Amino acid sequence: MCIRDSANMGSNSNTIYDIIILGAGVSGIGMAHSLLKKKDQTFLILEKNDGVGGTWRNNTYPGLCCDVPSHFYSYSFSMNPNWSKTFPEQYEILEYLENVTDKFKIRPHIKFNSEVKESKYNQKDKYWETYLFNGEVFRSRSLVSGLGQLNKPKYPEINGLKDFNGHSFHSAQWDHNYNLEGKKVAVIGNGPSAIGFIPKIAGKVEQLTIFQRSNNWIVPKPDRPYGSFEKFCLRNIPLLARMYRFYFYLTQERNYLAFYYKHNKAVKIFEKIVSAILTRFKLFKFEDVYKAGAFMLIDEQISDEKLKKKLIPDYPIGCKRIIPTNDYYPAICRDNVCLETSLIDKIEGNQIITKDGSHHEVDVIIFGTGFEANIFISPVKIIGLNEVKLDDVWSNGAEAYRGVMVPNFPNFYICYGPNTNTGHVSIIYMIESQIMFIMKCLRYLKNNKLNYLDVKNTAMESYNNKLQKKLSETVWASNCGSWYKTEEGKIINNYPGYGTEYYFMMSRPNYNELNAE
Repeated sequence: MCIRDSANMGSNSNTIYDIIILGAGVSGIGMAHSLLKKKDQTFLILEKNDGVGGTWRNNTYPGLCCDVPSHFYSYSFSMNPNWSKTFPEQYEILEYLENVTDKFKIRPHIKFNSEVKESKYNQKDKYWETYLFNGEVFRSRSLVSGLGQLNKPKYPEINGLKDFNGHSFHSAQWDHNYNLEGKKVAVIGNGPSAIGFIPKIAGKVEQLTIFQRSNNWIVPKPDRPYGSFEKFCLRNIPLLARMYRFYFYLTQERNYLAFYYKHNKAVKIFEKIVSAILTRFKLFKFEDVYKAGAFMLIDEQISDEKLKKKLIPDYPIGCKRIIPTNDYYPAICRDNVCLETSLIDKIEGNQIITKDGSHHEVDVIIFGTGFEANIFISPVKIIGLNEVKLDDVWSNGAEAYRGVMVPNFPNFYICYGPNTNTGHVSIIYMIESQIMFIMKCLRYLKNNKLNYLDVKNTAMESYNNKLQKKLSETVWASNCGSWYKTEEGKIINNYPGYGTEYYFMMSRPNYNELNAE
């Protein structure tokens, strides 16, 4: 195992690492832990920022939190008994990732402030060459992308936006130096990020106008603080901590029943049993449990019938991300908050003009329009065999074998790649499954003294054909726009199955489906 001071790592060395990891976020840290545990492969993490955490470092908008329970949104190898409440906030998650990095001595393997421009496979010498923007070059036998999906902010195309004479910023690049107090604020977009920060700023601004293009299914958030006694028990009784995490795993896995239309007979029986328990022996479809919660919340928190009509979606629940929150509806009911459902026509000066002719004077625009989630690994260029560019391969929508491998890109693996997101379980659980698969491939490569592994085109095609067929039977295929799919309607983000199913698939690599040299 090779350990170097990150401050002294540079391209002047002729070192060829076994693995280079792109990014020190959730995936990169998890991958590094697995490699350190085995102790027989050299690796280096290249991170563009000055610290770990990835999206949890970059995103700092008010109200940012996770919609997966804290005890499940953590690594299986490093559970945290000190979470403050059921659903963790950004600062807690970042603190957790930093602690894991230091606890397992991962930091010496990270080269910070190292933004990657391009990684190219050298066919002659059988290694990857990774180029930084500063001109440095690093070499490795294998390359692992831990860049994730939520790293490139998405901006809307609006006539006159470039000429807006006020202040503007994206929620993913929150301007903490700009004082919102007493300002007329426009929020464009009302996805999870906007629904997170709107309650935090509504009481500070003079006027808040929310421009809603489409509405969301919002459900109650079962959040609560953990008491000192609970933390003590979880800290001192490891088995209890494991059981508690397992409880959240089961409850999250159960939620997949709301997304899949065509269950087999066994699953349908299970759905009826669970639904019966949850609804006091009244048999409903599982998605109706979510709907009941959504309608209960809106009835409890909003009395204005006209406003209710603006907020109730006309698409199946689960088609877009279901958002748990308890404070959004009270925020938009404030006297200084306006929900605008007419589409934006253009911007002139400091006014936003909607299609119905209304003029809204604003001082600042905050974009809560999410990320370019369909553009994986961007902006890093990945070039494989015969100068094949990954961007070109994915021009009609990203896809990968088991979400981690692409033909003609030898020894290249992706964490949190195409079709590995879920609508129910923790993404960390899915990433750990991917890391397990990658580690098995790396072991097979080393034990058999091979130059590389590369997935066969036939295996890639077979896997994705089955995947897309199953995806067509989910609620995500319904007629609603979401970041789960491309403009053409191809679902490229979500995995159509249980997390458990994915775990067992990734635990058993089929080397017959891989090219080896």
